[in-house]
Amino acid sequence: MEYSKQKLLLALLVKFEISFNKQINESVVNQEVGQYLKTSVDELVQKQYCGSLFDKKIEELISRIDSERLDNKLVLNDYSSRLWTAILEIIKRTTSFETAYSLIDILGEKNTSLKL
Repeated sequence: MEYSKQKLLLALLVKFEISFNKQINESVVNQEVGQYLKTSVDELVQKQYCGSLFDKKIEELISRIDSERLDNKLVLNDYSSRLWTAILEIIKRTTSFETAYSLIDILGEKNTSLKL
């Protein structure tokens, strides 16, 4: 995937990780995923992967989170859920106007900012 899309995904994953770990994580599944998410996103940010290595790391992270969400009833609050949906849409295809407007709406809430 192209570099600009990788940067967008990374910025969204950082927002998602922060949002996810701020919600009440009483279940064991949520606590384990929260730790995995924090470690994985921190690694992506610090090591600044790019190209196919970035794609591979993202694929592993997306696969794990989605699997936990579908199979083990991972709980997401509304904001985290909307971010996750946007992340999945960006992964599936090139960014459409619908996805772009969705991102503007999501990131316009709670005085968030997106630094690329």
